[in-house]
Amino acid sequence: MTRRIALLLVVLFALVGCAAMPTSGPVGVGVDQDTEQESVELLGDPPPQDGSPEDIVRGFLGASAAGFSRRSDTESDDFRNAREYLSGETRRTWTPRERVVVYPTASSPKLRLDGSEVQVTVKVAARIDADGRYSQAGPSAEETLSFGMVQDSEGQWRIAALDDGVVLSEPNFEAIYRSSTLYFLSQDETFLVPETRWFPLRNLATSIVRALIAGPSPWLRDAVRTAIPEGATLQPDAVSVDADGVAAISLAAGGLPAEPHDRSLMQAQLEASLRLARVRTVEVSADGVAMEPDPVTLDRGQDPGGALEAVQGGATLVQLSHGEFVPVDGVDSVSGLDLRSPARQPGGPLRVGLSGSAKLITLPTDAQRSTTLLATESALVPPSVDRLGWVWTAVADSSQLIAVNDAGSTIRIDADWLVDREVRAVRIARDASRIAVISDGADGVRIDVTAVVRDDSGTPQSVGPAQRVGATLVDASRVVWVDESSLGVLGISSSVVTEVYHLVPLAGASEPRGAIADPVDIAGGKGDSVVYLSNSEDQIYSRSGPSWVAVADDVRYPSFAG
Repeated sequence: MTRRIALLLVVLFALVGCAAMPTSGPVGVGVDQDTEQESVELLGDPPPQDGSPEDIVRGFLGASAAGFSRRSDTESDDFRNAREYLSGETRRTWTPRERVVVYPTASSPKLRLDGSEVQVTVKVAARIDADGRYSQAGPSAEETLSFGMVQDSEGQWRIAALDDGVVLSEPNFEAIYRSSTLYFLSQDETFLVPETRWFPLRNLATSIVRALIAGPSPWLRDAVRTAIPEGATLQPDAVSVDADGVAAISLAAGGLPAEPHDRSLMQAQLEASLRLARVRTVEVSADGVAMEPDPVTLDRGQDPGGALEAVQGGATLVQLSHGEFVPVDGVDSVSGLDLRSPARQPGGPLRVGLSGSAKLITLPTDAQRSTTLLATESALVPPSVDRLGWVWTAVADSSQLIAVNDAGSTIRIDADWLVDREVRAVRIARDASRIAVISDGADGVRIDVTAVVRDDSGTPQSVGPAQRVGATLVDASRVVWVDESSLGVLGISSSVVTEVYHLVPLAGASEPRGAIADPVDIAGGKGDSVVYLSNSEDQIYSRSGPSWVAVADDVRYPSFAG
């Protein structure tokens, strides 16, 4: 039977200037900066003499927060102050790192004595599991925690029954934890595919390497590879980083790949994953034998090139060049096609769009007329093209995803999590290993990211389990990839009453941006600062800090490659 996991609450320590968790910007996309600054060391008081049950619980909650920042020699010693509040065997068995719940800064925890139990109720902003996986909570999420109390032989109240884990306020969480990006390999081993986790700032490099060795999360596992051999272990169980940013990773015998190319891939995974942990160079050895890999170049991150494109006057595909929209070279007039939602292959020649609402077509070029790839009786959602030349769409009132190539070969993909739901929007990531899906069902609108499983030729075969993101959004209509670890979503959240652009990290808190009137479409892919919106009046706006600036009139369907 699965162990019941609940959480312990931490009293909010006042941290001047801390307001919220970091939610914006590319998470771990090759940023060369030092983020492993000294963490705030919180102080936990010993149990008060003759304290009431509520006093003991309050003190324990504060001491458990301090456990993450205590400078002890061993991890088992980190929470020794908090364990003084516990009774008997509970002191040994309590596992504080099992799970973390983050509660909003504006909320106030409530304590209530109920017989021999103290009940603590707290609103929930996010949950982080023992492996650092972050899940944003819905707008009304809340938990009630129970602490069983007993008196010891001296009449002092202590906690005899509790569940594993801790709860942190948003400022404490921001002070103690850092987001870290683990990088795995695409199935064709040409891209680094990110997965964001959250770890305590102390011993950050060690936490990252441990997680990388353990492998990707179940939702991503079948769509990626890793060059780190199965069964590899740290020996000793720590990663040292010197003042020059050199990380020494020592593995037990058998921890290095046998093939030279795999060693190069392993080195690339480690260096990319450790970039935000003060690491500039990685030195790997196993059983005293140094790994000496050859350099290898893998793609990653947001799209560095490609202009914004759109449809002008219903007849011409145009691109933004030096502040003006000009016709795209090589694309013929689209007049008479009723072209909607054009999309193009990143780094490739394929261009597609919807003709009307129910027909997927290729765009006409100087060398070839428009052809029909897919025709249905119902409306299709706007298409998205991956780097391997597969076009992703869905029938708007169905629960299937559809992948079509330029030859018209069609693959219909079912997913358990889409049963009895209607797909509203899809967008494939630049690595072609992940796809974002907006769907609607009896429980409302969801934004999910799932992994794309392919065969050796790159043909899509299935999608993995759903990883829900943006749980605070109650409605959504369009989605793009802003960068490798964040989505841009047109939607409504608990903090806004009209549809606006939201930055939605895959592992972080969603954040609404400034609004324009009647937005209908969004284009992104070059970071949070380069986002475009179009409205119902065929006007396009670009993001300028907290505001939006008009770019053009009589232009619709803005898009970047993908």
